[in-house]
Amino acid sequence: MNTVLVNADDFGLHPDIDRGILECVDAGVVQSISFSPQGQTLNWSQLADLRARGIRCGLHVTLVGEPWLTDGRIVAGWKDLVKQLASPTASGRAMKLAVEREVNAQVAMCQQNRIAISHIDSHQYVHAFPGVWQPVLNAAQRLGSPRIRVPKCPSPANIKKNIGGMALQWLAARLGNRVGRFLPILGLAHAGHNTLEIYTREFRAVSGVDIELCVHPGVNTPSLEQKYADWKFDWTGERDALLDPQFAEMLKQRGYQFAPLLPSLNETAVA
Repeated sequence: MNTVLVNADDFGLHPDIDRGILECVDAGVVQSISFSPQGQTLNWSQLADLRARGIRCGLHVTLVGEPWLTDGRIVAGWKDLVKQLASPTASGRAMKLAVEREVNAQVAMCQQNRIAISHIDSHQYVHAFPGVWQPVLNAAQRLGSPRIRVPKCPSPANIKKNIGGMALQWLAARLGNRVGRFLPILGLAHAGHNTLEIYTREFRAVSGVDIELCVHPGVNTPSLEQKYADWKFDWTGERDALLDPQFAEMLKQRGYQFAPLLPSLNETAVA
């Protein structure tokens, strides 16, 4: 059978995101998490406990939507980041240097807290953008070359059908060429709104390859919906789809099994 590595993004950003992720970890349907080092609820001891349980813990480089560690600035979203990085003026060059400093600061925080990083990715996949990918690749080398997650879908059927989705695939292909081996990824086209039906449809489009599934489980509450109102995510729906016994059965029928927990897995075998 082929392997599916299920990775939950955004750990540490909000207690109700963390709650849904941990439910899925405890149920065995999530084997990997990506955490924001400046998240308001990030608990480094909890991360260490998860790592001790064999859960992969990855650095979710967070350059948009949250205050930076270095200077407290908040870049609203990926479009704002791209605009600032692309400026041909001195401000564009200054932004590239600022991004590098911030990536380094987030890496340093992980090192200070002695968390063994299994992979690196980023909030809103900005590590695929020019001006961001090189500092992230450099950080991976300093951390002993952990896996770089590449947001490249395995099939056109799995791509988000809009300009942003297609642009991300083009950028991801370029990043993939620099990274080398990586796991193709599912779950992007309907991020935050995936259901059992959608997961089933996505897995029908792939076979015979190891895969990664990007998920966003959580528990919808007024607090969470207010803080991230622009996302309009159905965190509870994604959690429930993952916890549905039919999810694991569907994977089995498609010839997939969950990635084993660390340390039994040599990550280079699936990276």
